[in-house]
Amino acid sequence: MVVLPGPPSQSPDLNHIENVWPELKKCVRARRPTNLNQLHQLSQEEWAKMQPTYCGKLVEGYSKHLTQVKQFKGNATKY
Repeated sequence: MVVLPGPPSQSPDLNHIENVWPELKKCVRARRPTNLNQLHQLSQEEWAKMQPTYCGKLVEGYSKHLTQVKQFKGNATKY
């Protein structure tokens, strides 16, 4: 079994790719890779299947996220 990294740190991150990793990780983990080659292959397949609308929703929510980061003065937010 291949062990995937744990959860991200609690600091707010305004880079959208940081929100994509958990989704990609969930999809790859569901397919249960057993070695690094398979992990690489499944990661590429799941990345290719990721819908542009998913990424678009992350961008649409950016202003709300930024407002929360400002409100909490850079501390952890619900995002």
